[in-house]
Amino acid sequence: MQAIDVFSLASHAGDYRYWPLQTRLLQNGVPTACYVPGYRLLHQFQTGTGDYLLICDWDCPFEEASEFVLLSPELRILARRSLGLPYASFVLDGVEIAGPDRLRLTYYPDRQWLLRVAAPFNRLPGFLGRCRLLHGRRRLNLRRLA
Repeated sequence: MQAIDVFSLASHAGDYRYWPLQTRLLQNGVPTACYVPGYRLLHQFQTGTGDYLLICDWDCPFEEASEFVLLSPELRILARRSLGLPYASFVLDGVEIAGPDRLRLTYYPDRQWLLRVAAPFNRLPGFLGRCRLLHGRRRLNLRRLA
């Protein structure tokens, strides 16, 4: 996984209360057809498989949460996770690459999480093997470290 600087988010005008819950993604300043949750793009990475991992937030001190979005090279959403709780602080302080498919996330005050981009299921046991919803889907796994 490597850090990149290719994407940005379109800005919203007017009162914050009326902003939409998704923001248009810009690639090298050019609008795309992709919309992602959040109002601020904090970090962006490209995985070894060519997918993009975006970390966004809501730019609001009262609704601190992180949004993780995995995009294909064609900018389709492959997976999405949110990290936040009501009445809890989830201000992202730092991100460190911890492996080819992992990030170590540090939240205020000294809370650590591990984000892993999981490979798609190729073979599932039993009747799950016939479930088309699970085949070929990539996942974002979050695990609290400290």
